[in-house]
Amino acid sequence: MSVLTPYTADRVEPVVVAEMTAEGIERDAASPENWYSADGRPYGYSLDRPDSETDPAELDLIERVAGKAMRCDIGLHIFVSNLEGRPVLGRLAQRVAERTEGWVLVEFRTPPSADLLGYLENAGRCIRVDDYVYLDAPAMAAWYAHPNFHVIK
Repeated sequence: MSVLTPYTADRVEPVVVAEMTAEGIERDAASPENWYSADGRPYGYSLDRPDSETDPAELDLIERVAGKAMRCDIGLHIFVSNLEGRPVLGRLAQRVAERTEGWVLVEFRTPPSADLLGYLENAGRCIRVDDYVYLDAPAMAAWYAHPNFHVIK
């Protein structure tokens, strides 16, 4: 999952580390770039430029809605195709977005219904882009609590 934030990488990294630790994901002492849950699922994160994977026009739209320039793209990763481990990414993304004024990129299995988009927009701020959205922390919390919640890897 991706979280765009107006904070710098130096400022968000301690937040990401704290939230991963709070989720029970621990850094491998022998290989600090690797993180594992108690059940052995491999997780990780990356801190990139906001335009590293986001189209410039899309980034401009997000910045206009947010009222701030985005300075970092936080990638939250699970390194296996394991559906049970994906909700962790949703929780992490929501909490990181909450603490960093971030916007979470959410992709859907099928185009979202008008009802779902309305639900997300009523919960927080939702930026529609084609068949996916960017959600602020309150909208992401609503998506995580929704019965159709899923994470596309």
